[in-house]
Amino acid sequence: MFCSIIGHPLKNPRSIKIWKKFFKKKKFRIKMLALDIKKADFKEQIKNLLKNKNFLASAITMPYKKNIIKYVKINDKISNFANSINLIVKKKNVLYGYNTDVYGALESVKNLNNKKIIIYGFGGTGEAIYKTFSNIYKKAEFIVISSKTKLKLINKTKLKKKIEEIDISSVDLFINCSPLGSDLKKKFLTKSPLNIAQLKKMKKNSTVFDIVYSPKKTMLSQNCKKLKIKYINGIKMNTIQAERALSILEKEIKKY
Repeated sequence: MFCSIIGHPLKNPRSIKIWKKFFKKKKFRIKMLALDIKKADFKEQIKNLLKNKNFLASAITMPYKKNIIKYVKINDKISNFANSINLIVKKKNVLYGYNTDVYGALESVKNLNNKKIIIYGFGGTGEAIYKTFSNIYKKAEFIVISSKTKLKLINKTKLKKKIEEIDISSVDLFINCSPLGSDLKKKFLTKSPLNIAQLKKMKKNSTVFDIVYSPKKTMLSQNCKKLKIKYINGIKMNTIQAERALSILEKEIKKY
């Protein structure tokens, strides 16, 4: 039997180490494979996995979190809200889809009603977090920072192109859903969604939640530390989502 992570390009995905460690601890004789699949081959490869009797499950990463939806059945509320999938599990020749990323984000920051929240970046994860949070925390006020002009926004969400258009001093939670600060590209490493001057304007009890988990220390994290602003990095979210995914997977493995 085997599991996998699917994406393109794959760059040292953290899921491989976490899943392998879990399989070893539980004494499951399951291989964990990295499947770097090009877009042109995606449809065929998913169909092949569904037919493969040894395939159990796969983590799904960029750029396929939306593409995979048409091949799966979704049964849980969070995944329906997110409209994005990062885990597929095969049950009786049917692929079931889950979004454990958003579950990890929800567990990282809680009790958001009556809060003012900024979502910075509206890529796959940013959109999934926004859609889920805004459906669950209906009393919160949301502001989305994105250069995109045509977005499906919920309730009275405000759309701004630049952070400078916002009164940052009134914000309770800032969520960085952009790659700024990450090591996905060299140019991102020296960038931050918020500069030091903007951070100084934030309330003392505000929180910065960053989905970036590699590297551990970013310009944003270091500036938050200097100014004693509560900062939560993506490692917590990534760890929680992996634990959630493996919990779902373990239930299925025990059925074999």
